[in-house]
Amino acid sequence: MNAANFGLFTLLCAIMIVATLLLLVWPLLRGRSQTSDIRQARYALHKRILAELDDDLRDGRLSSGDHQTARQEAEARLLNEIGSADSVAEQQIDLPAKKLAIILLVLIPLAAGGLYVQLGTPTALDPMTRQRPDVGPNEIAGMVKKLEARMALEPNDTKGWLMLARSYRAQARYAEAITAYEKAWPELQKDAGELARFAGVIAIEKTSFAGRPTELLVKSLSINASEPDALMLAGSAAVERGDIAAAVEWWNKLLALLEPGSEDEVWLKEEIRVIKERKTAAAASAVTHP
Repeated sequence: MNAANFGLFTLLCAIMIVATLLLLVWPLLRGRSQTSDIRQARYALHKRILAELDDDLRDGRLSSGDHQTARQEAEARLLNEIGSADSVAEQQIDLPAKKLAIILLVLIPLAAGGLYVQLGTPTALDPMTRQRPDVGPNEIAGMVKKLEARMALEPNDTKGWLMLARSYRAQARYAEAITAYEKAWPELQKDAGELARFAGVIAIEKTSFAGRPTELLVKSLSINASEPDALMLAGSAAVERGDIAAAVEWWNKLLALLEPGSEDEVWLKEEIRVIKERKTAAAASAVTHP
């Protein structure tokens, strides 16, 4: 790194440290807790991430499997952040706010500089060197328990219930997911994707799309006629009813949204071929054996 680049790097680091200090110290100097604001900001960021993932799936940039994996990782990350924020909020700080602010102003720059001297390396900024967090089933289960405990204390937090419903769905705890979705209704009633996934959970638990699942799918498609999950499940519901023509129509609409040549497209085309063959065979049998 030449002198000019090193100077620019140092300046950028200084700006970032100052910005971080302002974010940390300003709430202390104002003398009020920012826990609720931070939680709302995390929810808002998480919602934007999920929306972007849904857009990527709809536009064919992600397969259904990658989309589901990415959503679970995002949910696990939010659960962990919420748990961390709540743990910090429960601790009692004995130092006066202004005294703590002064300590932060002094210690953070010194600590940052010392750590960079000891451990820093520019290659650590290379995205190729980063690894995805290793979040396993045990870690997710622990995060879910934390969220369950928080929801027991904050039963009116609809966003928290929606997060818990998604977590239950990911763990195949469908009965509990239905209960959580019902409590999160204000958050999902205008979200086409969540309505479709709620319909899917009920259909799995009931082993049928009849009734509420179909009603939810109709509502989902009325909000967004191109919602991939709703199109997929609407086709499955049509197959269950024996309406092969409707199933093919729904799934052809979904095919138009999938990336050509992708695994999802290949799989869906095969499903359409199979149900068409069944319909043809059934028609031939009816003619042969009137």
